[in-house]
Amino acid sequence: MVLKRNKLYEPRELIEAIDNVMHELEKEIEDRKKGVPGYGKVNQLEFIKKELEELREMAIENRLPPKNKRALQYTWFFTDGWEVEPKIERKLWDIATMYERQLKD
Repeated sequence: MVLKRNKLYEPRELIEAIDNVMHELEKEIEDRKKGVPGYGKVNQLEFIKKELEELREMAIENRLPPKNKRALQYTWFFTDGWEVEPKIERKLWDIATMYERQLKD
């Protein structure tokens, strides 16, 4: 997904974006558990997955907070050195941007 700069997205589009990345994230978690080398540690990837699951549930139930109260923790951890497979990281940044800045109220 490539976010459009001035577009406001519907909550269903946020849900679709989360669904789109979730399978890739789950595969990365399973690979790390099996000892397959790659980006991210199991606990880091599971934290991101849990946060996305909670966000998805809030969007489905129409319980998203007001824009000035929206923030995702995983984006802060990227700046602290957490690594995620680059293709997945780009999608995670897009989800964060959509949720925090470009989602219709």
